[in-house]
Amino acid sequence: MQQAKFDKVNRPIKEGDIAVINYTGTAEGKPIKDWSPVARGLTEKKNFWMEVKPDAFIPGFGPQLVDAKAGDKRTVNVDFAPDFVTKEIAGKKGVFEVEVVEVKERTLPEVDDAFAKSYEAASVADLREGIRRDLQNELNTKQRANIRNQIVAELLKRVNFDLPESMVQAETRDVVYNIVSENQKRGIAKEILDQQKEQIYSAANTAAKDRVKADFLFGKIAEREGIRVTPEELRARIVGLAQVYKMSPEAFFKELEKNNGVGQISMQILREKVVDFLQENAKIEDAPAATS
Repeated sequence: MQQAKFDKVNRPIKEGDIAVINYTGTAEGKPIKDWSPVARGLTEKKNFWMEVKPDAFIPGFGPQLVDAKAGDKRTVNVDFAPDFVTKEIAGKKGVFEVEVVEVKERTLPEVDDAFAKSYEAASVADLREGIRRDLQNELNTKQRANIRNQIVAELLKRVNFDLPESMVQAETRDVVYNIVSENQKRGIAKEILDQQKEQIYSAANTAAKDRVKADFLFGKIAEREGIRVTPEELRARIVGLAQVYKMSPEAFFKELEKNNGVGQISMQILREKVVDFLQENAKIEDAPAATS
């Protein structure tokens, strides 16, 4: 498969080049890891590749490397945005000591029939048609998901009733567990998560209430409209998931049985069928484009 090439060049950096750099970073005179233990990557990095453009890496960083050559050292000053992803340094001023290791120029392959064949297309025209079709399918999928989300949100907004507190608390615990697990997989330290436990619980509780409410409403709609999950639908979903996890359907089914996973998958299919029903019967209108 042909891809862009990155060729080393012996000249000063231009906008759009790839700069390979070593750097150390501070915020208001302190190493960034002292502000946030999980931000070690902002504190120091060797042989870091970055595209030299205004918004790459940290906004304002790249332009300060223009005209530097391999071996040059630069002091780069940045302002971390108020909504910067590492909130401990958001709104602060940062200073990076940078050494340019290499300058690389990106070279794109020629778009010809040989290039198209590397992507299993007969010609450039076929490749372009395939890309257009893929982009249209992606757009259609996003639009469909957006419509379905709006339908569910509108349903939840229109119907109000008291929720069983025990179910909300149980669902909240599950959501908190999932949030913490995902953040730990991303390398977020336990200390950071402990500092944010109130925000995590609040977000989880809100999500849990919506889930409990939606499940109750979906169950009522399914009962009223005779919507059911057939054994064939359940079996097909389990086989599909088993393939994703590279397990035999039998082994995957046994794993599901240990944690009531079969019931959860059945409920997932039921939710999808109910939302399909709501979408088919909803009055959907295109909103006019917003004007500035």
